Amino acid sequence: MGSYGSIPDAIEAAQRADTLVYSILYSDPGAYGLLGGPNGKRVLERMSGETGGSFFEVSKKRPVDQIFDVLQEELRTQYNLGYVSDKPVTISEFRSLELTAKRKGLVVQARRKYWAQR
Repeated sequence: MGSYGSIPDAIEAAQRADTLVYSILYSDPGAYGLLGGPNGKRVLERMSGETGGSFFEVSKKRPVDQIFDVLQEELRTQYNLGYVSDKPVTISEFRSLELTAKRKGLVVQARRKYWAQR
């Protein structure tokens, strides 16, 4: 069984729930059909990117155990920042968000919008 919702609906639901999506593509195109095809990879990349998570693809150069090490480190070194807008919420909507770091060499990985609930 699968879901009948659209990809944008799934992304929006994750964003509204403040959920980061981390995805790992481990596929054999001959065995898995759609998931192994180019669209499956793009969907996982999009869901991860638009929710502030990360996308990983298993390969000979990057085996699954190495991906789990990277993912583990990424989750351990995250910061959770709170934000309160100076613009009052009059209607529930998505609002744009941009987060940057002043110090060079730092990587900022964040979602590009958040759900402002009335």
